[in-house]
Amino acid sequence: MTRDLALVVISLFAWGVGEGAFTFFQTLYMESLGATPLLIGGILSAWGLAMALTQLPAGYLTDRLGPRPLMWFSWIMGTIAAALMAAAHSLQGFVIGLVIYGLTSSVLAPMNTYITAARGTWTPARALSVASASFTLGAALGPVVGGLIAQTWGLRQIYYFGFFTFGLSTLLVLFIRPIAPAPPSRLPRSALPTARPFLNLLAFNGLGIIALYLAQPLTPNFLTTHRGITMEQIGLFGSLCSLGTTALALAFGHLKPTMGVTLGLVTGISFAFITWLSHSPWWFGVGYFLLGGFRFYRAMILAWARSLVGEQQVGSAYGLIETVNALGIVISAALAGWLYQRSPSLVYLVALLLGIIALSISQRFSAGESLSPEPALVPGHGED
Repeated sequence: MTRDLALVVISLFAWGVGEGAFTFFQTLYMESLGATPLLIGGILSAWGLAMALTQLPAGYLTDRLGPRPLMWFSWIMGTIAAALMAAAHSLQGFVIGLVIYGLTSSVLAPMNTYITAARGTWTPARALSVASASFTLGAALGPVVGGLIAQTWGLRQIYYFGFFTFGLSTLLVLFIRPIAPAPPSRLPRSALPTARPFLNLLAFNGLGIIALYLAQPLTPNFLTTHRGITMEQIGLFGSLCSLGTTALALAFGHLKPTMGVTLGLVTGISFAFITWLSHSPWWFGVGYFLLGGFRFYRAMILAWARSLVGEQQVGSAYGLIETVNALGIVISAALAGWLYQRSPSLVYLVALLLGIIALSISQRFSAGESLSPEPALVPGHGED
C-alpha cells in the first residue's frame, strides 16, 4: 500500500466512525423532530437530489484539476455540515445541514479516482475494496458508539460526536500528495464516456441501486415501532452491516466485478426478505450483516466501470456512476415513504421484486450476453 493510499484509508476509517454514529439513526431523529414517514421519504429524496447535482461537475473537474482539491473541499464541507446538524434545534435547521452533507458526496468521484491512481501495484478492485473496507470497519464501531450516546444523552449528541471525528479525518486527508490531471492534449473530445457497454452498465446500476436501497431508510422506524427493537440494538445492527461490508470486501474483493456485483445483489435483497418475515433480533442481525453487500456492490460497480473507460475519463465515469446512485436514492427514498405510509410490508415486497429483476439482468451480464468488461486502459497496471 502506498503512503497516500494509506492516508486516505486511515482518514476513511475515522470518517466511517463519525458517519456510522448517526447514519442508522437519521430517520429516528427526523421522526423525533416531527417528520412523518412520507415527509422522511421526501427529505431523503432532497438529500439524494443534492448528491446527484454534484457528481457530474465533480467528475468533470477531477479530470481537469486533479482529485485532491475537490477532496479537501468535500472533507471540510462535510465537517461543517455535521456541525450544522448538531446545532439545529428544529427539523428545518437539521434538513439544511443534511442537504449540505449530501452536497459533499461530490467527494466520491475524485476520491475514487485518487484511490485508483494512488494504488501502486494493486488492481483498482483491490484498492477500492480495501478503502471501502476501511470506511466500513470504522462504520462498524460508529453505530455502537452512537447507540450508547443516543441512549444515554439523546440522539442530538451523536452529531457532535460525528463533527469531532470528521475533524480528525480532515486533518489526515490534508497531508495527501496531489495527483496530476491528464494533460489537456490527451483529453478526448467528449468529456463524458459514451461507450455502449458503459452506458448499459449505468442503466443496470440505476435499477440495482433502487432495489437495494428501497428497504433501507425506514427499516429502523419499522423495527422500533413494529418489532420492539431498542436504539442500542439498532446501533448494533448498524455495526453488523458495516462488518458485513468489510467481510465481503476482504473475502471477495479479488472477484471479477461482474461476480462481485451479483454477490452484492444477492446479499442486499436477502436483507429485505429477512426484515419482512422475521420477528427475531438474531435474524435482524443476520439481515443487517448481509446488507453490507450494498456498499460492496457499489465498489464492484466502480471497479467494473473502470475497465470500460479510458484513463482520461475515469473521473467523469465515476461522476456518472455516482449521479445514477444518487438519483436511485431519490427515487427509492420517495417510493419507500409512499409505500410505508400505506403498509410497511409493501416496502420489502417491492424491494424483493425489483431485486430479483436486477439479479436476473446481472446474470446475463455475467454470462457476457449483453455486457462484458474490456481490458483496462491504464498502461503498466494489471487488472482483474
